[in-house]
Amino acid sequence: MAKLLYDEMSWPEVKEAVEQQRVPLIPVGSTEQHGPHLPTKTDAFLAHEVCKEAARRATEAVVLPPVSYGYNEHHLDFPATIHIGYETLTKFVIDIGRSLAHHGFRKIIIVNGHGSNTAPMEIAARRITLESPAICASLIYIALAPEALAVLEAEDAHAAELETSLMLHLAPELVDMTKAVRDWSFPKSKFIQWGYEPGQKGFGVAGGAVQFMDWWSRSSETGTQGDPTKASKEKGERIFRLCAEALADFIREFKAREIRPRTDHH
Repeated sequence: MAKLLYDEMSWPEVKEAVEQQRVPLIPVGSTEQHGPHLPTKTDAFLAHEVCKEAARRATEAVVLPPVSYGYNEHHLDFPATIHIGYETLTKFVIDIGRSLAHHGFRKIIIVNGHGSNTAPMEIAARRITLESPAICASLIYIALAPEALAVLEAEDAHAAELETSLMLHLAPELVDMTKAVRDWSFPKSKFIQWGYEPGQKGFGVAGGAVQFMDWWSRSSETGTQGDPTKASKEKGERIFRLCAEALADFIREFKAREIRPRTDHH
């Protein structure tokens, strides 16, 4: 069976993956506070795990090492967060994509696990597409599987029921449920959406009609936004499966996408 992890391959094995036109997945997350009950690696870890499971299902993929730092200056009021400026982060991921394109990969997917990386990763994907022979898409994995949100019982935005359930499924030894507390004080708005409230059809990973992000300490006392006490391993297992299945479906679709020649109409 072909190897799934790029950093476990030799260069001849990477060359073979190029010849097979497998699709590189670039997991991108963050190292930041996730409330008093979850580890700082949560975002990067979950994105990487979803990529690995999707690659097991869609063997057309190969998984790169995760980019473990993200754009999250708004979390710096809480100890532990490592913030990377959006220009630095964007250029870093662009360089990864350009390197992959240089070696011959032509379909690249950025799999994001941190909401505030959404805009920088979209720009990175566009620039990889416009400045290399490859095409690149960017996504946040939970948005691929809106049906997974039906598993949740309460409002959720950060270090809450969703992420805590996933961590209970994948790495329960890193979760301290005795410190999990409900914390949801994000002001109500008709236009600004952050996270998920029961009944919504999608996860507002980058806001609603209006894009806005405040300092996290202005709307959370613990660093959490949501109710992690409602998390369970069973919920995490279902959410993980749905997200991995959806990503595998997109990998297959994206690999089959035709790269048509450009036409200069001047």
